[in-house]
Amino acid sequence: MNWIQNKFSPVFLVLAIFTGTVLGQTPSPKNSPIGAGESISVRFPPPVGYRRIEVKAHSFAHFLRHLPLRPQGSPVQNFRGQIFKPASDTTVAAVVNLDIRGKKLEQCMDILQRLFAEYCLAEDKSEDIKFLLPDKSLLTWKSWQRGWRPQRTGGSFPIFQLAPAQDSRENFEAYVREIFYYSGTQTNYFGLKSIEINKIKIGDFIIKRGRKGHAVILVDIAVNEAGQQIAIFAQGDTPACELHLLKNKDGSPWLPLDFSQNAPNLPIAKKMFWDGLRRF
Repeated sequence: MNWIQNKFSPVFLVLAIFTGTVLGQTPSPKNSPIGAGESISVRFPPPVGYRRIEVKAHSFAHFLRHLPLRPQGSPVQNFRGQIFKPASDTTVAAVVNLDIRGKKLEQCMDILQRLFAEYCLAEDKSEDIKFLLPDKSLLTWKSWQRGWRPQRTGGSFPIFQLAPAQDSRENFEAYVREIFYYSGTQTNYFGLKSIEINKIKIGDFIIKRGRKGHAVILVDIAVNEAGQQIAIFAQGDTPACELHLLKNKDGSPWLPLDFSQNAPNLPIAKKMFWDGLRRF
């Protein structure tokens, strides 16, 4: 039986009681799976005639714009450490230095939730770490810290206090695994508020509805004097693989934001539509 099946067993609860810690600390971002490297903002300046839009320091947009990248020429690896897309892939501009080894649940939507959760930890915004369950209720990191756990009952997910309070990175990883297990593309497509395209901003993401769903996120935006916008998109995939930046046919990661069409022109097989635009 896997961890999900065993997590409410008496043995698990007894062990948790003896290994729990006292509330008061946030898991250190130093233990984050996000590594070091040249940032998106450094490696990919906007084309001539464009400038990056202004973002606030310590915002999610600032965090995404400064995500570290693996060295140029790095392939996209899957959660097993195998090559998922070679460095020569015509759709890959760069790979984000975000470790997903052994994390088979960290797929397209999940890796976006990981980004937001890690941002909140790094900026001491733990109260903002909350994600949807399939019944549209929220499972917060704060409640998980205090020992509250969801138990699936038919189509609902009531939560009960079943574990001791614990603030460790290990407990945080258990929380995000629970989110990844239950909170996929369709939960977020139908549960999150739709964003109007004229209000698009860095950190917004597009979700594809349907059984074979997908998600891509905007990690940077630039604009020219005429008001035309271009953006850098990033995605994970299924099976779980490293977050990577997309690029167009001319090799640039800067893709036009054309709102006159019902879908962005992305270099991927899965068709994404603007009506799937969402925000954490």
